[in-house]
Amino acid sequence: MGRLSAYLNGYLKASDRQVRIGHDYVAKAIEKHGLTIEHFPVMAEALANGEAYHDRPRHLTFLYFSSGHQRWFQLTVKCCTEKRRLFVTTFHGMAPDDIERKRRRYQVVWPVLS
Repeated sequence: MGRLSAYLNGYLKASDRQVRIGHDYVAKAIEKHGLTIEHFPVMAEALANGEAYHDRPRHLTFLYFSSGHQRWFQLTVKCCTEKRRLFVTTFHGMAPDDIERKRRRYQVVWPVLS
């Protein structure tokens, strides 16, 4: 799916930076969140170019606006405790007001703002 930057892995301390997504979660994203196969490349874009928030232990949440889909997405990655690997736990579309709420609630860790 993609790789987490070394800088952001400093927050999660995963054993490797490869982000994985389980088949069960792909099915959930399609069935529950109404996504299609065309939306899945957005995950790699969000990982590489999204705003990152360290919103809870062992998690990073990325907020990303896809110009191709003309909508916001949230991608959350978790470092699982057993083998310290990275997995997608959340991927879905977001409304602009939800993005603003998250921005107010959590501190951005990437890009680094001065």
